[in-house]
Amino acid sequence: MPEDVDRAAQARVGSILDEKWTLERLLGAGGMAAVYAGRHRNGARAAIKVLHADLTRHAEVRERFRREGYAANKVEHPGVVKVLDDDVVGSGPDEGAAYLVMELLEGESLQDRLERGEAMGELDFLRMAHEVLAVLQAAHDAGVVHRDLKPENLFFARVEGADGQPARERVKVLDFGLARLLQGQAITTYGLALGTPSFMSPEQASGRVDEVDGRTDIFALAATGFRIRTGKRIHEADNPVELVKKMGHIPAPRIRTVAADVSEPFARVIDRALEFRREDRYETAAAMRADVARAIAELEAGAGATQVATTGKEPEPKKADAKVETPGKEPAREPTIELSEGDIVRPPPYGVDESVRLPRRRSILPWIALLLVAGIGVKLWLDWRNVTPLAESDAGNDAGRAADAGTRPRLLPRPPPATPKR
Repeated sequence: MPEDVDRAAQARVGSILDEKWTLERLLGAGGMAAVYAGRHRNGARAAIKVLHADLTRHAEVRERFRREGYAANKVEHPGVVKVLDDDVVGSGPDEGAAYLVMELLEGESLQDRLERGEAMGELDFLRMAHEVLAVLQAAHDAGVVHRDLKPENLFFARVEGADGQPARERVKVLDFGLARLLQGQAITTYGLALGTPSFMSPEQASGRVDEVDGRTDIFALAATGFRIRTGKRIHEADNPVELVKKMGHIPAPRIRTVAADVSEPFARVIDRALEFRREDRYETAAAMRADVARAIAELEAGAGATQVATTGKEPEPKKADAKVETPGKEPAREPTIELSEGDIVRPPPYGVDESVRLPRRRSILPWIALLLVAGIGVKLWLDWRNVTPLAESDAGNDAGRAADAGTRPRLLPRPPPATPKR
């Protein structure tokens, strides 16, 4: 985030927004907006998301920002942050600034947790993914595709337990600012790549907006798992434009080629969700969730068998896999970007780099054409072989003698046309 944007976000702390919301502390800031813990003049507390000043003058950006509330509230699931209000500041230093009022969460994002150095094992990730996929299924059923799923937008919220039960964590999906409302309600145009490069699906990175659907979010969730488990991005590049090009043209490597000790159940889930072609991924979030549940059961059973063999004791339920930790340092945060038509390199057919060989469905039309040509040739040859001369009386005898000899019949030339008498 640019320093001037950060300073402006910090300077707003303590101010009163729209004569009703006191911005008490800065919770975070990204490329599009800053989020504050705010208190209403009636005492209610909420999170206030304020669009950056340099963006608020753009009508399309304001509209996209405002639609975050519509997209989030269309998804009726407790794993989605509810947007309570949207408005534009009417007076004061921030006059004209668009803002959203959202439920205030206590906790931390997955990105924050990883940056603190807390390890996340395969089971930890799969259990988190199981919760996230339930949210995604609800969103997709409501016609909403998130399009910017990444560690910063996965939040571990502390939820107070009922009837004296201890507090627990619930995974919340944040920031539907780029969400695409399906059924013709998209506000972006063909040819724009929107999202965070390391987590973009091939169709998203190639600007094929008409192909973006729930499988785009499935890819992003698997890209998050790939990055956590290996400590690396799917592809590396010197700049965002080059990275987007790679994400749009080159299939993701199989995770075991990057980290050989990845378990089979974990690799099965991640590799399928990262398939280059949409039709090769899980068809729905529900389908992936079912396979994630199966992988969790397999890993828990494997961990239990190992513990019984070594200690003679049954494992405690719901224990994270301590043997597998996040290697290396968590890569730096990446901003959400928007690339124009000129930045996007259109991929060759099937959207894959020509140097990468993928199985293709071959057309049968060339074979049909070849068979037709061969059939015509055979027919002409047979017709030519079976010609019976009409001009000589002994032609039949010649044909019989040729058949007996196993050779082609001798064809007699036609007589020249008669010269008319004068």
